[in-house]
Amino acid sequence: MSWLSYICFIFVLYSFLGWVLEEIYCFIVTGHFKEDGFLNGPFKPMYGFAMAIIIYISEFTMLSNTLLWILFFIVPTTVEYISGYLMKKVFNKMYWDYSDHKFNIDGFVCLRFSLYWIFLTAFVVYILQPLVSIMFYNYFDLISNISPLFIGYILIDFVMTTSSLNINYKAKD
Repeated sequence: MSWLSYICFIFVLYSFLGWVLEEIYCFIVTGHFKEDGFLNGPFKPMYGFAMAIIIYISEFTMLSNTLLWILFFIVPTTVEYISGYLMKKVFNKMYWDYSDHKFNIDGFVCLRFSLYWIFLTAFVVYILQPLVSIMFYNYFDLISNISPLFIGYILIDFVMTTSSLNINYKAKD
């Protein structure tokens, strides 16, 4: 197995599933789907990055379960904070704001959602990911050829989105 193909697949899959999760959550909370996201396509790279890091660590290292559970808290929370901070600094926009939640840091992360990430990440690592690994092995050739196309799509979406946001940001100055 090519670990790079595997991690690319993990990134794409969980970027998409993160988008699905946010859409469902938004619909449950507000009664409608979320209209404002960073990318135009159905991907949330923040989820893909966090899960690629976690899955790489959990499958390619020999950490204890205790350390893994600590990472289930630290990695997604750190990725969420860095993502929010960078988007605020670069585009002068907060795509989410936890300022009204207790125990938040700069509105980018809060304890409540960080605790959610622990259980969501545990579900992925211990229940969903073993099934995903089987799927990857069974369809290795197909997935290895398709994943780079999705990575390319996400990159093009990212470049187009950031170009558009930079133009809009400069126009406001």
